[in-house]
Amino acid sequence: MTEVWALLEHDEHGLHEYSDELLGLAMDFVRQQADEQTNVYAVILIASDAELPDLSQIAATGVQQVVVLQHPGLAYYSTAGYVDALAWLVQHHSPTLLLTNATPNGRDCFPRLAARLHVPLIANALGLTLQNDALLATRAIYEGRAYVQTHTNMHHRPVLATLIPGMRGTASRVHQEIEPVVTRYTPELAESDTMARVRRVRIQAPSPEEVELDAAERIVAGGRGIGQQGFQELATFAHRLGAAVGATRVATDQGWIEHARQIGATGKIVRPKLYIACGISGAAQHTSGMSESRTVIAINPDRSAPIFALADLGLLGDANEILPLAEQLLDETPEMVEQKKD
Repeated sequence: MTEVWALLEHDEHGLHEYSDELLGLAMDFVRQQADEQTNVYAVILIASDAELPDLSQIAATGVQQVVVLQHPGLAYYSTAGYVDALAWLVQHHSPTLLLTNATPNGRDCFPRLAARLHVPLIANALGLTLQNDALLATRAIYEGRAYVQTHTNMHHRPVLATLIPGMRGTASRVHQEIEPVVTRYTPELAESDTMARVRRVRIQAPSPEEVELDAAERIVAGGRGIGQQGFQELATFAHRLGAAVGATRVATDQGWIEHARQIGATGKIVRPKLYIACGISGAAQHTSGMSESRTVIAINPDRSAPIFALADLGLLGDANEILPLAEQLLDETPEMVEQKKD
């Protein structure tokens, strides 16, 4: 029996955006198995009295089993609580492969869980394939300028893996959705010193421009066309709009902005609700990282720029001249006026 378990993150708004992508990868992995006795389980950790998030996103991927771990100590993420709960789950059910997204929580939890269980960990994988009872993982190195493939023997189970979100794209929806079967457990959590010392005081959301690019709902990105000084105006506009700041590889290589803000094949893969491209020509290296944005606005003085082919709205002109005008329009919106009164 081959069992693939996928740990899904959630908050008060529901399952996180890349949950379906992770489940889709798990389903693809199962399809590679010659053994027909294979199952995929979605794993959710919640407090004892908490309601489950909407499971329709899980059903749409074809996953039919949901395992829920409930405990008062799982009301919110903590390293000790999650490691204890998942270690308990593994010891009682012995999955073949345990996956999660390479988010801050995933990167914090899984290395410690692997050490606790003395099992292999594949960190920050771009993709996974099975070959002759070995797991082949592709990972980016040298800030995405090269790739390496690693080989992990599947004899040591479970194998743990964290997947870079946004690399696979949205999972295909099944033709007929079946409501998943939910199985609930109450794990035994050790009253560790860490859990006793750490107390949640409050959650303080970062300002929009500080949000990780792959989690941002709005992004304003700049390229060669706006120049170094243009990034100052772009950052001001992004702040007023409540958006994160992104950039092309040219801009980061020039040192105009840090590499962590790079979007594209060698940077972050993003799927925001709104993407504003300023002075970006639209080279494939960049557009491969933002082509799934819900709405794209392009600002460029070159009417033949490829970025316009992706844009829902195109503005022909210099972004350094247009952005200040856009700021003035933002100041006149009712929402901005009310914020100033407050």
